[in-house]
Amino acid sequence: MILTLENISKSFGEKTLLDNVTLYINDNDKIGFVGVNGTGKSTLLKIASLIEEPDSGNVVYSNGARVCYLPQDPEFNKNTTVLEQVFINASTETKVLMEYEAKSILNKLGITEFDKDVNILSVGQRKRVAIASVLVNPCELLILDEPTNHLDNGMILWLENYLKRYKGAILMVTHDRYFLDRISNRIVELDKGSIYSYEGNYSKFLELKALREENDMSSERKKQALYKKEYAWIQRGARARGTKAKGRIQEFERLKEQIGTESEEKLELSSVSSRLGRKTIEIKNISKSYDEKVIVEHFEYIVNRDARIGIVGNNGAGKSTLLNIIAGRIRPDSGYVDIGSTVKLGYFSQEADV
Repeated sequence: MILTLENISKSFGEKTLLDNVTLYINDNDKIGFVGVNGTGKSTLLKIASLIEEPDSGNVVYSNGARVCYLPQDPEFNKNTTVLEQVFINASTETKVLMEYEAKSILNKLGITEFDKDVNILSVGQRKRVAIASVLVNPCELLILDEPTNHLDNGMILWLENYLKRYKGAILMVTHDRYFLDRISNRIVELDKGSIYSYEGNYSKFLELKALREENDMSSERKKQALYKKEYAWIQRGARARGTKAKGRIQEFERLKEQIGTESEEKLELSSVSSRLGRKTIEIKNISKSYDEKVIVEHFEYIVNRDARIGIVGNNGAGKSTLLNIIAGRIRPDSGYVDIGSTVKLGYFSQEADV
């Protein structure tokens, strides 16, 4: 066993993210950590990496066990080159032994300028430098928060094969289910502050989770039936005169708390909707270049009202530039984007500014 997270609890204000959670990680575990956004997955990774402290509970590593942590949004030192950043916390021996390996990994991840200042790299390039750093530094446990973000298909395939061969344990959060399917041998789910562990990959997890939810629903139906029966008894005018009647009333109150009889309010969204006219977005003959690199040339397109469009391409091909042109953040060299008068644009950038 490499790591024990024992009775971990963590809250932010009134919101409880982790409630008395216990997790054991063995040296052969490749764990996919899943759960709804905002439930505390990244928080648990930080606690496991000793970056953040829990409100209560213990984090215990076996003697000599080392951890390498890839955050979702890495932060870098100023005036640091790519290669220096990869070995930022490494020993001199590691730098000497692993320099060739580091350059090889960086090449696989599309980073070829090893003396370039990391702070002038794009968000995606910085994430890839951070990935190289955790892969070349020796450790017994890799903790990865969204490792496939900012990677193109070829890079994801390379990373997948690398992690399959990795000798140590892995604990990772990713929204790429196929990546999870092919790497993980165990899935851990965080749900309402509690943890559920399933042996197998993501597909097996879906089967086992469905079975657990079915059992939970069966148990809930029994509770509901019992509640209706006891509620009818209370309505008939039960009196707590005897010990047996008092106990029955107390059990009813406990059951009432478990079920939570208050109905949830429905959120009305009609007030924020607007009528979308015939004209949406028309892209008229746009071109854009940076120096000698052509990003887009004589591109035309009409976005339909109900369109759901995915833009794909290699890193650096110009996907974000095209989105920025459509959103009006960057002017094209020629052509224009015509947006209908009833269209309201929402834009979420790679840097997460809105």
